[in-house]
Amino acid sequence: MPIAIVQYAPVALNPAANLERISNMVADSVARGAKLVVFPELACTGYVEHTRLHDLAETADGQTVQTLKNLSRRYGVYLAAGFVEWHQGHVYNALSFTSPDGQVSIYRKRHLIFWEHFYFRHGQDPLIVETDFGRIGFAICADMMYQHVWADYRGKIDLAIIAAAWPKRTPQTAFRVGWMLEPSWSLAGEIPSRIAQDLEINVAFANQCGPCQVRIPHLGRATPAAFAARSGIFDHLGNRMTAETDFEDISFGTPQVPEEHLPCVILSA
Repeated sequence: MPIAIVQYAPVALNPAANLERISNMVADSVARGAKLVVFPELACTGYVEHTRLHDLAETADGQTVQTLKNLSRRYGVYLAAGFVEWHQGHVYNALSFTSPDGQVSIYRKRHLIFWEHFYFRHGQDPLIVETDFGRIGFAICADMMYQHVWADYRGKIDLAIIAAAWPKRTPQTAFRVGWMLEPSWSLAGEIPSRIAQDLEINVAFANQCGPCQVRIPHLGRATPAAFAARSGIFDHLGNRMTAETDFEDISFGTPQVPEEHLPCVILSA
């Protein structure tokens, strides 16, 4: 399956501007052959700590997901993008997955970190979607660190989509927060590779890039940091198939489904 991984810096708290950019990047990706386009965590609102996130929460029938759904139909492409979801009285850090046939699936982040606990309710369930190219499972950022998340998918999927806003320290990051983020840049590239090796599946990892603010409760005010970038596609052996960049970019790759994942067809005379 030809996959496009979009690494970009959304405009904070501006879904209209972000959806316009997403539309343009989907069109660009499809023109270059992509059949699946993956955007980062909270790609439609930006990943930012602000009470307006609740104001921007929408249901799966809202304008944001409907726009993504229409893009999938228009271009005949599968599309994954993060948004703030309002569902049954709660607000979730969610990932929309839309299909060319109009199907909409929603994954909700299961492991919240730092300030997220004050804004979102955690999701509870894995999500597996059958597609023309195989079975896809989903995770959002910190989810990828937990073995039980992948235990739910073991032997059941051919591709994992991980949307993230994974941070790293910068020279401007306050010491105590920076100390905690010190290994973060390395892990952003290592964890998707290890998941691919462990489950023997392909992994599509889309992370945000650019500056951000990180606030860890009890460690003072928010401090400058940056998103770790390092987006990419990893094959079922854990090999990175796409080049790395610190800036906005669209990476392309065509991972193959391992032979042992293909259906067995028995022919008889």
